[in-house]
Amino acid sequence: MVKAKVFLICIAVLLLVFSGIGAYHMYALERSIARAIYTDILDDMQDIGYLEPGLSAYYLEKMAELGWDVSGDVFAGSGPRSASERARKERNEEVTLVVSIYPSRVAQWMNRFVAGEVIFSFAGSRPSEYFDPEW
Repeated sequence: MVKAKVFLICIAVLLLVFSGIGAYHMYALERSIARAIYTDILDDMQDIGYLEPGLSAYYLEKMAELGWDVSGDVFAGSGPRSASERARKERNEEVTLVVSIYPSRVAQWMNRFVAGEVIFSFAGSRPSEYFDPEW
């Protein structure tokens, strides 16, 4: 009788430990994917001087394919967002990207445990690399 109880407790502990390890790896993978998306968008923004609507739509589609909630404005706070406000290198202007992503439920729980919030947030600015051809 005692051996059966010890066996069940050991199995429960092993299951709990492996589930925790799996959840943390899933969280780390999703966070690294989100960070890679943020870096790719910021690189493209730096090259063209603004957040192009086609570029943001492409990455929103990619994030939706991953199962992330993209119903709100994921790029709120980013700028410039139109070609008429394009940041130019000759004026020493910068592009700013702010990305807020709601990942999967497991990643939200783990992020609340690790960082204290449920969303993945990335923000940064870089000098624009876009030269106006008429300059």
